[in-house]
Formats: sequence, C-alpha cells, structure tokens
Amino acid sequence: MSPASEVPVRVALDALGGDHAPHVVVQGALLALASQPALTVVLVGRSDQLHAMLDESGGIPDRLEIVHAAEGVPMDADPVAAVRARRDTSIRVAAELLKRGDVQATVSAGQTAAALAAATFVVGRLRGITRPALAVVLPSLAGPVVLLDAGAGTGLSADLLAQHALAGSCYAQALGITEPRVGLLTVGGESSKGDEARREAHGLLSALPVRYIGPVEGHDLAIGGPADVIVTDGFTGNVALKALEGAVAWSARRLGERYGDPAPAKALVKETAHSSFAGGMLVGVNGVSVVAHGAADGPAVAAAIDLAALAVRRDLVPHTAELLAELIATRRRSLGLGELA
Repeated sequence: MSPASEVPVRVALDALGGDHAPHVVVQGALLALASQPALTVVLVGRSDQLHAMLDESGGIPDRLEIVHAAEGVPMDADPVAAVRARRDTSIRVAAELLKRGDVQATVSAGQTAAALAAATFVVGRLRGITRPALAVVLPSLAGPVVLLDAGAGTGLSADLLAQHALAGSCYAQALGITEPRVGLLTVGGESSKGDEARREAHGLLSALPVRYIGPVEGHDLAIGGPADVIVTDGFTGNVALKALEGAVAWSARRLGERYGDPAPAKALVKETAHSSFAGGMLVGVNGVSVVAHGAADGPAVAAAIDLAALAVRRDLVPHTAELLAELIATRRRSLGLGELA
C-alpha cells in the first residue's frame, strides 16, 4: 500500500478569499504543490487574472487547474445572502466542485460565515448534525488541543455539544491523536457547575462512544493536559479564541520590548501560523472544508491546503458520519424510539 502522502487528493482553493487575495493564495497553491507530489489544486477565481499572474511566474504548472468564478464574497457582505443569491462567487463555485465530486476538499481564507453557508447549503450536513462547527487546533503547552465550536454558530444545547464532541474526536484522530480525551468547557471542574445545557450535556457525553473525561476550565486551552478536545458553543469558543490570540500578541510584543529583540517571539508566532494550526476545519459537513485566517500569507495558505489533504487521506468525513450514527441511536433510545433501519 502507498504511504498516505502519496494518495492523490484534489483541493479546490478559493482564489478570491482573504485579505491579500489572489496573490498570496496563488503563492500558497504553488508552495503546496511543490511539497506534495500527489496533490492537485484547483484555483477558483477570475480566470483571466489568474492566467496573467501565473504567466508572469512561468506558466501554469502541472497539477494546477483554474475554474472561473466572477467574484469573491466581500468581508462586509451578508455571507448567507451572497452565497445563496450569486452562484458565481468563488466560495460557492468551490463548494459546487466538492458536491459534484470533482474535488475532495475546499480551502478558503475568506469569510468563515461564507464558507459555512456554502458548505451547508451546497455540500450539505452529515446526518445527525444540526449545525456544523469550526474546529481549530491550539498549541497548548502539553500538546495540541482541538477547540470547537470556535465561531461557526452561537446556538447552545446539550445535543449540539454532543455533536461537537463526536466531530471533534474524529478530527483529533485524523490529526494523529490516538483515543483523544474529550472535555466540556465550563466554569469549574465539577459536573454540577455551569448552566443547564452544560449540566445536561455532561450526562449525554458520558454515554457517547468517545473518551469523555468531564468538565475542563479556560486555562486548559493554553496549558493543556486533561483533554485533547475541548467542546463549547460557538459564542464562547470564539471569545476564548480571540482572547488567546490577543494574549499571544501582547506577550510577543512585551517580550520584544523587555529583551530588545522582538525577532524570536515573532518567529514563534509565524511558525505557528505556518503549521497545522493555520486553518480551522468545518466539521459536520459532508466534505472536507478548511477555513484559513483572513490575513494568511502564502505559507499559511499552503499549510491550510496540507491540512485539507490530510483530512481527506485520514477519512475524516466517513469516520465522523459513523460516530454520528451512534449519537442518533443514543438520542432515539433516550426518547424510547426504536433503532433506524
């Protein structure tokens, strides 16, 4: 059997998404192709613009294709309305390629909400998912920690948290974490702490086919230790993520001022941005969909493409669907219903 890195993967890349598109997106595509011989990248954007850019750099290389899309989704636009009303936006065209099976993953540095809308309306959700979640990997002191939801939605229910737990566990396994430990983010280490939804979720998560270790607290996001996957709602997760990003920026600046040389701190931040921490994974959709940071540079875009290819090769979506079937069965049993045929 061929090594996983040699399994062919086709990724649709939103060339019009991001603060510095399309130039850094094209750069990221070229970097990813150079490092992955079994990868094909399909650039989705204005074909004349992309052809002109590539001609200037020596032409269209092998394993790079271009599919035309008329426009991107502006950062200040209503993402749902834009994706639904305009079939020629780059993120929607990329999602259509995934839906048809022309590619196996999409990557975009554009609006998270636009990527979510395209994945939900075009590609569709996995059975058992009411709302997909954005899963990000945090470089904690004890090792990588998967946080979800990091901002795909603001809904909160015990059932939604259970969906996040299953999807997050699958994602952690795709990243190479064996038997990931799942924790529920709340305000204390006791199961009685937190609001009603989290107290109910504690009982539900305990019955799921995941390695649930109980409640965890906010400091476990940065320090790590008890859990490899930390589950919360999208509102809380996004606030926590932005707070961590601010703390990292503050620390880097203060270290530079204190020691008179900001280079080491800046290099550490850049190294993190160009690793598997570069993109968030939309879990719960019926296809691999990665969202890179809007300010991503070329290497960060390449890292997001690498992450998408890894998820495809590790069968993230089929494995998630399999575990979600367990959630459906558990919920039906709790309601006194029979098993689905």
